[in-house]
Amino acid sequence: MAGRVAVLLLLSLSAGCGAFGGAERQTVTPVPVPEAAQDSRVEPAVSGGAVDARRLAAAHRRATRNRSYVLGMRLSLEWGTQVVSLVVEDRYRYQYRTEIVGQQYTKRVYADGDRRFVYDERAQGAWTTTGRPAPVDEWLDPDPARLVEAYLATNVSVDRPRDGCDTCPVVLTATEPPAAFEPADDYSVRAAVRPGGLVESLTVSYWDRSRSALVDYEIRYSAVDDTTVSRPGWVRRHWANATDSDPALSDSHRRDAVG
Repeated sequence: MAGRVAVLLLLSLSAGCGAFGGAERQTVTPVPVPEAAQDSRVEPAVSGGAVDARRLAAAHRRATRNRSYVLGMRLSLEWGTQVVSLVVEDRYRYQYRTEIVGQQYTKRVYADGDRRFVYDERAQGAWTTTGRPAPVDEWLDPDPARLVEAYLATNVSVDRPRDGCDTCPVVLTATEPPAAFEPADDYSVRAAVRPGGLVESLTVSYWDRSRSALVDYEIRYSAVDDTTVSRPGWVRRHWANATDSDPALSDSHRRDAVG
């Protein structure tokens, strides 16, 4: 596959970052969409037997905007596994937790709309708070929509509910890697798409021949429109005076453990 770019989404662990690095950006050419037999439940991303990965990614972003949900991600490469949990009430009120398995690294974030609290275990137990509102989009690294666009930019099979269920997901599967990939074996992708374009689950697995390693991702949304976020115990313990109306919080604390 001479001349093709490297694997679409290579996550790298850099010394200066608190979690896995961001995915590489690239242009993904969407699969042509037939004019007929569009699926109105996820239209125009899914039409007939084809999927426009770019449109589906955009539909997924719209479907998760200004909604509450729980997002779990497990991302494994040859050098490690990152586990992410994101609990979202709205764009500015959420809890985020990421862990690099086996490397004694955990990062926790709580945003209450007015300020953000952060605990970074690898940074010698640094506790910080800021008055700047931080949208949840800042913690979507990698962004699930970008993964949808990258890994479904290939020949995709579309499996619709046989009983005509209006609320059941459309299931998308692929066994061929996108054209922009470096050589990959045993490629397997499965996505479940809800009406409106929400990709409620995405699993990716393949053998990356260029690195002689298994790539394995799992992403899942749950409790959509049924999630609330309250101030977690680690914030209450370490910022006892941190009320929503209290502007006088110290900028940084250092502790040995979350407690």
